[in-house]
Amino acid sequence: MVDILTQKQYLGEKFDQMNEEEQDSHLVSRKSEFQINVDTGFCFVAENDKRIVGFILAHETLPFRGTLYIHYIGLDPKLQGKGIGLLLYKKLIEKAEQTDIKKVWGLINTDNPNSIKLHEKAGFKINDRKEAVLNIKT
Repeated sequence: MVDILTQKQYLGEKFDQMNEEEQDSHLVSRKSEFQINVDTGFCFVAENDKRIVGFILAHETLPFRGTLYIHYIGLDPKLQGKGIGLLLYKKLIEKAEQTDIKKVWGLINTDNPNSIKLHEKAGFKINDRKEAVLNIKT
């Protein structure tokens, strides 16, 4: 379900217009990638009425410990601006603070002002409007 939400986030209506085989080819290519992120313990899913409405997938960069890389964040477009993304980030930051993470890092789409606003609300500093960095206080 998270993979489908990611594809819909990136491809929009194009994904829904694909036949089942085309959709599957987009989904299959990411399954192992998603599993790697899920296994890190730095991934969170938001549900509403047993339906996934948002997620964040992150992992610690290796071999350089102490930095968390946000691989994906996605929200149901109809629910953006409702605080779900910020809640996901708060959970991620809370988990990072409980471990030895000193920095959270991710890339921002420069054409997505909502993403930039979300990251700034969560405490990130935006570098060149494409890189979001959060230094964890210790």
